[in-house]
Amino acid sequence: MPRYNHFPTEWRIPETLLASDVERWVAAVPSNCASVSVTIGKWEQTGPFADARLQGALCIFHRKGIRTSVNVPQLTLSEQRAFNAFKDSDPLAPPRNVTPAERTLAGTVAGLVIGQLCKFDARHQRIPILQREILQTRRYLIGTGSEAALAIPTELIPTGIPRKSTLEREATLNNRLVELLEPLGTTDQFSPSASDWFSYLKSFALEATDNTWDHGRLDFEMKPIQSVRFVRLRRIDVGDKGYDAAKLAPGFEESFKKYIECLNVAEDLPGRWRSTGGRLVEITIADGGVGISARMAGGFEIYQDALQTETDCLLDALAPGSTTKSPSEVGRGQGFRKMLRACFNLSGLVIVRTGRLKLSRTYRQRDGTCESVDFNDSHSSAYLPETSDLKLPLVAGTSISMMFPIHPRDLADRREGN
Repeated sequence: MPRYNHFPTEWRIPETLLASDVERWVAAVPSNCASVSVTIGKWEQTGPFADARLQGALCIFHRKGIRTSVNVPQLTLSEQRAFNAFKDSDPLAPPRNVTPAERTLAGTVAGLVIGQLCKFDARHQRIPILQREILQTRRYLIGTGSEAALAIPTELIPTGIPRKSTLEREATLNNRLVELLEPLGTTDQFSPSASDWFSYLKSFALEATDNTWDHGRLDFEMKPIQSVRFVRLRRIDVGDKGYDAAKLAPGFEESFKKYIECLNVAEDLPGRWRSTGGRLVEITIADGGVGISARMAGGFEIYQDALQTETDCLLDALAPGSTTKSPSEVGRGQGFRKMLRACFNLSGLVIVRTGRLKLSRTYRQRDGTCESVDFNDSHSSAYLPETSDLKLPLVAGTSISMMFPIHPRDLADRREGN
Protein backbone atom coordinates (compact mmCIF):
# COMPACT_ATOMS: atom_id res chain seq x y z
CA MET A 1 0.00 0.00 0.00
CA PRO A 2 1.40 3.43 -0.89
CA ARG A 3 2.07 5.85 1.94
CA TYR A 4 0.26 9.11 1.31
CA ASN A 5 1.51 12.51 2.36
CA HIS A 6 -1.49 13.98 4.16
CA PHE A 7 0.00 17.45 4.42
CA PRO A 8 -1.45 19.48 1.57
CA THR A 9 0.86 20.54 -1.23
CA GLU A 10 0.42 24.30 -1.43
CA TRP A 11 0.59 26.31 -4.63
CA ARG A 12 0.41 30.10 -4.61
CA ILE A 13 -0.96 31.64 -7.80
CA PRO A 14 1.37 34.37 -9.09
CA GLU A 15 0.19 37.86 -10.03
CA THR A 16 -0.07 36.77 -13.68
CA LEU A 17 -1.00 33.12 -14.03
CA LEU A 18 0.66 31.50 -17.05
CA ALA A 19 0.02 28.12 -18.66
CA SER A 20 3.67 27.24 -18.03
CA ASP A 21 3.16 27.89 -14.29
CA VAL A 22 0.37 25.32 -14.23
CA GLU A 23 2.47 22.77 -16.14
CA ARG A 24 5.34 23.12 -13.63
CA TRP A 25 2.92 22.83 -10.73
CA VAL A 26 1.38 19.59 -11.99
CA ALA A 27 4.83 18.11 -12.62
CA ALA A 28 5.99 19.01 -9.09
CA VAL A 29 3.06 17.44 -7.17
CA PRO A 30 4.39 14.28 -5.42
CA SER A 31 2.95 10.92 -6.46
CA ASN A 32 1.94 10.22 -2.84
CA CYS A 33 0.08 13.51 -2.48
CA ALA A 34 -3.40 13.26 -0.92
CA SER A 35 -4.44 16.91 -1.21
CA VAL A 36 -3.41 20.16 -2.84
CA SER A 37 -4.19 23.68 -1.70
CA VAL A 38 -4.38 26.65 -4.07
CA THR A 39 -3.69 30.04 -2.50
CA ILE A 40 -5.09 33.18 -4.08
CA GLY A 41 -3.01 36.14 -3.02
CA LYS A 42 -2.03 38.86 -5.50
CA TRP A 43 -3.43 37.05 -8.52
CA GLU A 44 -4.70 39.71 -10.94
CA GLN A 45 -4.71 38.31 -14.47
CA THR A 46 -4.55 35.08 -16.45
CA GLY A 47 -2.30 34.55 -19.44
CA PRO A 48 -3.19 32.73 -22.68
CA PHE A 49 -4.41 29.13 -22.24
CA ALA A 50 -3.80 29.22 -18.46
CA ASP A 51 -7.48 28.80 -17.52
CA ALA A 52 -7.76 25.64 -19.63
CA ARG A 53 -4.50 24.24 -18.20
CA LEU A 54 -5.66 25.08 -14.67
CA GLN A 55 -8.82 23.04 -15.19
CA GLY A 56 -6.81 20.19 -16.70
CA ALA A 57 -4.63 20.17 -13.58
CA LEU A 58 -7.48 20.22 -11.04
CA CYS A 59 -9.44 17.56 -12.92
CA ILE A 60 -6.45 15.23 -13.15
CA PHE A 61 -6.02 15.59 -9.38
CA HIS A 62 -9.66 14.62 -8.91
CA ARG A 63 -9.19 11.59 -11.14
CA LYS A 64 -6.22 10.51 -9.02
CA GLY A 65 -8.20 10.92 -5.80
CA ILE A 66 -6.31 14.06 -4.73
CA ARG A 67 -8.48 16.54 -2.85
CA THR A 68 -8.33 20.17 -3.99
CA SER A 69 -8.97 23.20 -1.78
CA VAL A 70 -8.46 26.93 -2.04
CA ASN A 71 -7.29 29.63 0.36
CA VAL A 72 -8.48 33.19 -0.20
CA PRO A 73 -7.92 36.42 1.74
CA GLN A 74 -10.16 36.56 4.82
CA LEU A 75 -12.65 39.20 3.67
CA THR A 76 -12.77 38.15 0.01
CA LEU A 77 -16.38 37.87 -1.23
CA SER A 78 -17.72 37.76 2.31
CA GLU A 79 -21.28 38.92 3.05
CA GLN A 80 -21.94 42.35 1.44
CA ARG A 81 -18.78 42.13 -0.64
CA ALA A 82 -20.10 38.98 -2.29
CA PHE A 83 -23.37 40.74 -3.07
CA ASN A 84 -21.50 43.68 -4.64
CA ALA A 85 -19.35 41.43 -6.82
CA PHE A 86 -22.22 39.34 -8.15
CA LYS A 87 -25.05 41.91 -8.30
CA ASP A 88 -24.33 43.48 -11.72
CA SER A 89 -26.87 42.25 -14.24
CA ASP A 90 -24.54 42.90 -17.18
CA PRO A 91 -22.80 39.55 -17.80
CA LEU A 92 -19.81 41.24 -19.41
CA ALA A 93 -19.36 44.12 -16.94
CA PRO A 94 -16.51 44.14 -14.42
CA PRO A 95 -17.49 43.72 -10.76
CA ARG A 96 -17.51 47.12 -9.03
CA ASN A 97 -15.44 48.13 -6.02
CA VAL A 98 -13.80 44.75 -5.65
CA THR A 99 -10.30 43.49 -4.92
CA PRO A 100 -8.24 41.64 -7.57
CA ALA A 101 -9.02 38.31 -5.86
CA GLU A 102 -12.74 39.08 -5.93
CA ARG A 103 -12.61 40.12 -9.57
CA THR A 104 -10.86 36.90 -10.64
CA LEU A 105 -13.27 34.70 -8.69
CA ALA A 106 -16.39 36.57 -9.81
CA GLY A 107 -15.49 37.58 -13.36
CA THR A 108 -13.05 35.18 -15.03
CA VAL A 109 -13.13 31.63 -16.34
CA ALA A 110 -10.09 30.70 -14.24
CA GLY A 111 -11.84 31.95 -11.11
CA LEU A 112 -14.95 29.98 -12.05
CA VAL A 113 -12.85 26.84 -12.52
CA ILE A 114 -11.33 27.22 -9.06
CA GLY A 115 -14.73 27.95 -7.53
CA GLN A 116 -16.29 24.85 -9.05
CA LEU A 117 -13.38 22.43 -8.58
CA CYS A 118 -11.89 23.43 -5.21
CA LYS A 119 -13.31 23.27 -1.70
CA PHE A 120 -13.59 26.54 0.24
CA ASP A 121 -13.49 27.01 3.99
CA ALA A 122 -16.67 27.75 5.95
CA ARG A 123 -16.37 31.53 5.51
CA HIS A 124 -16.35 31.28 1.71
CA GLN A 125 -18.33 28.14 0.92
CA ARG A 126 -21.12 30.18 -0.74
CA ILE A 127 -18.77 31.33 -3.52
CA PRO A 128 -19.32 28.35 -5.86
CA ILE A 129 -23.08 28.61 -5.29
CA LEU A 130 -23.03 32.32 -6.15
CA GLN A 131 -20.99 31.56 -9.26
CA ARG A 132 -23.57 29.06 -10.52
CA GLU A 133 -26.50 31.34 -9.70
CA ILE A 134 -25.03 34.34 -11.49
CA LEU A 135 -24.11 32.23 -14.53
CA GLN A 136 -27.71 31.13 -14.90
CA THR A 137 -28.90 34.72 -14.49
CA ARG A 138 -26.42 35.89 -17.12
CA ARG A 139 -27.14 33.03 -19.54
CA TYR A 140 -23.69 31.53 -18.89
CA LEU A 141 -21.75 34.60 -20.08
CA ILE A 142 -18.72 35.77 -18.10
CA GLY A 143 -15.73 38.02 -18.68
CA THR A 144 -14.61 41.62 -19.10
CA GLY A 145 -12.24 43.80 -21.07
CA SER A 146 -10.26 42.03 -23.75
CA GLU A 147 -11.73 38.58 -23.05
CA ALA A 148 -15.17 37.06 -22.59
CA ALA A 149 -16.52 33.51 -22.32
CA LEU A 150 -19.50 31.22 -22.45
CA ALA A 151 -19.03 28.80 -19.53
CA ILE A 152 -21.16 25.95 -18.18
CA PRO A 153 -20.28 23.90 -15.05
CA THR A 154 -21.30 20.24 -15.17
CA GLU A 155 -24.11 20.54 -12.63
CA LEU A 156 -25.99 23.23 -14.54
CA ILE A 157 -26.82 21.02 -17.53
CA PRO A 158 -28.62 17.72 -16.71
CA THR A 159 -26.91 14.70 -18.31
CA GLY A 160 -30.18 13.38 -19.72
CA ILE A 161 -31.18 16.55 -21.59
CA PRO A 162 -32.07 15.85 -25.25
CA ARG A 163 -29.49 17.07 -27.77
CA LYS A 164 -30.66 19.88 -30.05
CA SER A 165 -30.35 19.52 -33.80
CA THR A 166 -27.23 20.73 -35.59
CA LEU A 167 -29.12 23.67 -37.12
CA GLU A 168 -30.43 24.73 -33.70
CA ARG A 169 -26.96 24.45 -32.15
CA GLU A 170 -25.45 26.47 -34.97
CA ALA A 171 -28.05 29.23 -34.65
CA THR A 172 -27.56 29.42 -30.88
CA LEU A 173 -23.78 29.50 -31.17
CA ASN A 174 -24.01 32.22 -33.82
CA ASN A 175 -25.86 34.50 -31.39
CA ARG A 176 -23.60 33.71 -28.45
CA LEU A 177 -20.42 34.40 -30.42
CA VAL A 178 -21.80 37.79 -31.43
CA GLU A 179 -22.42 38.52 -27.74
CA LEU A 180 -18.90 37.41 -26.83
CA LEU A 181 -17.36 39.56 -29.54
CA GLU A 182 -19.07 42.71 -28.28
CA PRO A 183 -16.82 43.37 -25.25
CA LEU A 184 -13.78 42.67 -27.41
CA GLY A 185 -14.74 45.79 -29.37
CA THR A 186 -17.20 45.76 -32.25
CA THR A 187 -18.72 48.56 -34.29
CA ASP A 188 -22.15 49.33 -35.72
CA GLN A 189 -20.80 48.22 -39.09
CA PHE A 190 -19.92 44.74 -37.80
CA SER A 191 -22.04 42.22 -39.72
CA PRO A 192 -21.26 38.58 -38.88
CA SER A 193 -23.39 37.24 -41.73
CA ALA A 194 -21.35 39.21 -44.24
CA SER A 195 -17.95 38.49 -42.73
CA ASP A 196 -16.10 35.41 -43.97
CA TRP A 197 -13.90 35.39 -40.91
CA PHE A 198 -16.94 35.07 -38.64
CA SER A 199 -18.23 32.08 -40.62
CA TYR A 200 -14.90 30.31 -40.20
CA LEU A 201 -14.77 31.20 -36.51
CA LYS A 202 -18.27 29.81 -36.02
CA SER A 203 -17.39 26.59 -37.89
CA PHE A 204 -14.34 26.09 -35.67
CA ALA A 205 -16.28 26.80 -32.48
CA LEU A 206 -19.23 24.57 -33.40
CA GLU A 207 -17.06 21.54 -34.03
CA ALA A 208 -14.97 22.07 -30.90
CA THR A 209 -17.96 22.64 -28.62
CA ASP A 210 -19.70 19.58 -30.04
CA ASN A 211 -16.63 17.60 -29.01
CA THR A 212 -16.81 18.88 -25.43
CA TRP A 213 -20.43 17.70 -25.28
CA ASP A 214 -19.75 14.34 -26.90
CA HIS A 215 -16.49 13.50 -25.14
CA GLY A 216 -15.86 15.89 -22.25
CA ARG A 217 -18.88 15.57 -19.93
CA LEU A 218 -18.99 11.92 -18.87
CA ASP A 219 -16.48 9.34 -17.71
CA PHE A 220 -16.31 5.75 -18.95
CA GLU A 221 -19.08 4.75 -16.52
CA MET A 222 -21.30 7.51 -17.99
CA LYS A 223 -21.08 9.56 -14.79
CA PRO A 224 -20.78 13.37 -14.98
CA ILE A 225 -17.25 14.73 -14.59
CA GLN A 226 -16.95 17.72 -12.27
CA SER A 227 -15.66 20.36 -14.67
CA VAL A 228 -16.44 23.53 -16.62
CA ARG A 229 -16.96 23.45 -20.38
CA PHE A 230 -16.19 26.83 -21.87
CA VAL A 231 -15.67 28.88 -25.01
CA ARG A 232 -13.42 31.87 -24.36
CA LEU A 233 -12.52 34.70 -26.74
CA ARG A 234 -9.56 37.02 -26.23
CA ARG A 235 -8.44 40.08 -28.19
CA ILE A 236 -4.72 40.72 -28.58
CA ASP A 237 -3.67 44.12 -29.89
CA VAL A 238 -0.77 44.31 -32.32
CA GLY A 239 1.67 47.21 -32.41
CA ASP A 240 2.52 49.31 -35.46
CA LYS A 241 5.94 47.69 -35.90
CA GLY A 242 4.97 44.05 -35.84
CA TYR A 243 4.30 41.81 -32.90
CA ASP A 244 6.51 41.08 -29.90
CA ALA A 245 5.03 37.97 -28.30
CA ALA A 246 7.11 38.20 -25.14
CA LYS A 247 6.00 41.78 -24.36
CA LEU A 248 2.36 41.78 -25.40
CA ALA A 249 1.25 38.26 -24.51
CA PRO A 250 3.43 36.62 -21.84
CA GLY A 251 2.90 32.89 -21.55
CA PHE A 252 2.53 32.02 -25.21
CA GLU A 253 4.75 29.14 -26.17
CA GLU A 254 7.29 28.42 -28.91
CA SER A 255 4.74 27.49 -31.58
CA PHE A 256 3.08 30.88 -31.15
CA LYS A 257 6.41 32.69 -31.40
CA LYS A 258 7.14 30.96 -34.71
CA TYR A 259 3.65 31.77 -35.94
CA ILE A 260 4.07 35.46 -35.19
CA GLU A 261 7.38 35.48 -37.07
CA CYS A 262 5.49 34.15 -40.10
CA LEU A 263 2.83 36.87 -39.81
CA ASN A 264 5.42 39.62 -39.42
CA VAL A 265 6.83 38.94 -42.90
CA ALA A 266 3.49 38.26 -44.65
CA GLU A 267 2.43 40.71 -47.35
CA ASP A 268 -1.24 39.79 -47.72
CA LEU A 269 -2.71 40.11 -44.22
CA PRO A 270 -5.64 42.41 -43.46
CA GLY A 271 -4.77 45.77 -41.99
CA ARG A 272 -1.30 45.82 -43.53
CA TRP A 273 0.05 43.97 -40.49
CA ARG A 274 3.59 45.25 -40.55
CA SER A 275 2.96 48.93 -41.29
CA THR A 276 -0.25 49.89 -39.52
CA GLY A 277 -0.73 47.05 -37.06
CA GLY A 278 -3.80 44.95 -36.46
CA ARG A 279 -5.33 42.55 -33.98
CA LEU A 280 -5.43 38.89 -33.17
CA VAL A 281 -8.46 37.03 -31.90
CA GLU A 282 -7.87 33.91 -29.83
CA ILE A 283 -10.59 31.36 -29.16
CA THR A 284 -10.13 28.50 -26.69
CA ILE A 285 -12.64 25.69 -26.17
CA ALA A 286 -11.93 23.40 -23.22
CA ASP A 287 -13.32 20.65 -21.02
CA GLY A 288 -12.06 18.58 -18.10
CA GLY A 289 -12.99 15.17 -19.50
CA VAL A 290 -11.06 11.97 -20.16
CA GLY A 291 -9.00 13.34 -23.06
CA ILE A 292 -8.98 12.47 -26.76
CA SER A 293 -6.63 9.48 -26.65
CA ALA A 294 -8.38 7.82 -23.70
CA ARG A 295 -11.77 8.29 -25.35
CA MET A 296 -10.51 6.69 -28.56
CA ALA A 297 -8.73 3.86 -26.69
CA GLY A 298 -11.66 3.24 -24.36
CA GLY A 299 -9.72 3.65 -21.12
CA PHE A 300 -7.06 5.52 -19.20
CA GLU A 301 -4.43 2.82 -19.75
CA ILE A 302 -3.26 4.72 -22.83
CA TYR A 303 -1.66 7.27 -20.51
CA GLN A 304 0.52 4.54 -19.01
CA ASP A 305 1.82 3.44 -22.40
CA ALA A 306 4.80 4.84 -24.25
CA LEU A 307 4.40 8.44 -25.35
CA GLN A 308 4.60 7.38 -29.00
CA THR A 309 1.61 5.09 -28.51
CA GLU A 310 -0.44 7.99 -27.17
CA THR A 311 0.80 10.21 -30.01
CA ASP A 312 -0.21 7.66 -32.64
CA CYS A 313 -3.65 7.30 -31.02
CA LEU A 314 -4.15 11.07 -30.96
CA LEU A 315 -3.09 11.50 -34.58
CA ASP A 316 -5.46 8.71 -35.61
CA ALA A 317 -8.28 10.42 -33.69
CA LEU A 318 -7.70 13.70 -35.53
CA ALA A 319 -7.58 12.12 -38.98
CA PRO A 320 -10.67 12.49 -41.21
CA GLY A 321 -13.18 9.69 -40.69
CA SER A 322 -11.95 8.73 -37.23
CA THR A 323 -14.57 9.06 -34.49
CA THR A 324 -16.35 7.37 -31.58
CA LYS A 325 -19.73 8.81 -32.61
CA SER A 326 -22.67 6.70 -33.73
CA PRO A 327 -22.67 5.78 -37.46
CA SER A 328 -26.06 7.52 -37.77
CA GLU A 329 -24.70 10.96 -36.82
CA VAL A 330 -24.31 13.47 -39.65
CA GLY A 331 -20.77 14.72 -40.22
CA ARG A 332 -19.15 12.09 -37.99
CA GLY A 333 -15.37 12.03 -38.26
CA GLN A 334 -15.18 15.41 -40.03
CA GLY A 335 -14.80 17.74 -37.04
CA PHE A 336 -11.05 18.24 -37.10
CA ARG A 337 -11.11 18.58 -40.89
CA LYS A 338 -13.53 21.52 -40.53
CA MET A 339 -11.45 23.10 -37.76
CA LEU A 340 -8.27 22.89 -39.81
CA ARG A 341 -10.06 24.29 -42.85
CA ALA A 342 -11.09 27.26 -40.71
CA CYS A 343 -7.49 27.66 -39.52
CA PHE A 344 -6.28 27.62 -43.13
CA ASN A 345 -8.81 30.19 -44.31
CA LEU A 346 -8.10 32.50 -41.38
CA SER A 347 -4.28 32.28 -41.63
CA GLY A 348 -4.50 30.99 -38.08
CA LEU A 349 -2.65 28.81 -35.60
CA VAL A 350 -4.30 25.84 -33.85
CA ILE A 351 -2.97 24.38 -30.59
CA VAL A 352 -4.32 21.17 -29.02
CA ARG A 353 -3.38 20.21 -25.44
CA THR A 354 -4.62 16.84 -24.17
CA GLY A 355 -3.18 14.02 -22.05
CA ARG A 356 0.62 14.27 -22.12
CA LEU A 357 0.73 15.93 -25.53
CA LYS A 358 0.55 19.27 -27.28
CA LEU A 359 0.09 19.63 -31.05
CA SER A 360 0.03 22.70 -33.23
CA ARG A 361 -0.68 23.53 -36.86
CA THR A 362 -0.45 26.65 -39.02
CA TYR A 363 -0.38 26.97 -42.78
CA ARG A 364 1.68 30.14 -42.68
CA GLN A 365 5.27 29.53 -43.67
CA ARG A 366 8.50 31.21 -42.57
CA ASP A 367 8.56 33.41 -45.68
CA GLY A 368 5.06 34.71 -44.88
CA THR A 369 3.30 32.83 -47.65
CA CYS A 370 0.50 30.34 -47.11
CA GLU A 371 1.21 26.63 -47.57
CA SER A 372 -0.60 24.95 -50.45
CA VAL A 373 -2.51 21.92 -49.17
CA ASP A 374 -5.38 19.65 -50.21
CA PHE A 375 -8.14 18.95 -47.68
CA ASN A 376 -9.89 16.43 -49.95
CA ASP A 377 -7.29 13.69 -49.54
CA SER A 378 -7.48 12.14 -46.06
CA HIS A 379 -3.74 11.42 -46.28
CA SER A 380 -2.90 15.03 -47.11
CA SER A 381 -0.18 16.86 -45.19
CA ALA A 382 -2.92 19.33 -44.24
CA TYR A 383 -3.89 16.95 -41.43
CA LEU A 384 -0.38 16.48 -40.05
CA PRO A 385 0.10 18.74 -37.01
CA GLU A 386 3.47 19.57 -35.55
CA THR A 387 4.11 17.28 -32.60
CA SER A 388 6.66 17.41 -29.83
CA ASP A 389 8.55 14.43 -28.44
CA LEU A 390 8.74 16.27 -25.13
CA LYS A 391 6.63 14.49 -22.52
CA LEU A 392 4.38 16.97 -20.75
CA PRO A 393 2.67 16.47 -17.38
CA LEU A 394 -0.58 14.53 -17.68
CA VAL A 395 -3.63 16.79 -17.55
CA ALA A 396 -7.30 15.94 -17.84
CA GLY A 397 -9.59 16.90 -20.68
CA THR A 398 -8.83 18.67 -23.94
CA SER A 399 -8.31 22.29 -24.89
CA ILE A 400 -8.29 23.43 -28.51
CA SER A 401 -7.22 26.98 -29.29
CA MET A 402 -7.01 29.01 -32.46
CA MET A 403 -5.74 32.53 -33.01
CA PHE A 404 -5.92 34.50 -36.22
CA PRO A 405 -5.28 38.06 -37.49
CA ILE A 406 -8.22 40.36 -38.07
CA HIS A 407 -8.63 43.81 -39.59
CA PRO A 408 -9.26 46.58 -37.03
CA ARG A 409 -12.37 47.70 -38.93
CA ASP A 410 -13.93 44.26 -38.34
CA LEU A 411 -13.14 44.33 -34.64
CA ALA A 412 -12.77 47.96 -33.57
CA ASP A 413 -13.02 49.60 -30.17
CA ARG A 414 -16.58 49.93 -28.94
CA ARG A 415 -17.43 53.56 -28.33
CA GLU A 416 -19.72 54.77 -25.56
CA GLY A 417 -23.31 54.63 -26.73
CA ASN A 418 -22.69 52.52 -29.87
